[in-house]
Amino acid sequence: SMTVPHDELHDEAAVRYAHDQLRKVAADLDTWEIEYVDPSSGERWIMDYPQGELHGGGSPRLRRQPKQV
Repeated sequence: SMTVPHDELHDEAAVRYAHDQLRKVAADLDTWEIEYVDPSSGERWIMDYPQGELHGGGSPRLRRQPKQV
């Protein structure tokens, strides 16, 4: 599987990684957050749109979440 050196991806890279590597598990349409899980590692990722006030929601940001204890 593709390794990502970063804990955060933006724009096209974020969308492509989520599409290719992750599985969508939840979406919150109020906050525009989408939760993904990496089937190979079990890691959770959150996609959000930090500039949500912009037309179209701004640029997507994908962030690796800290491991749950």
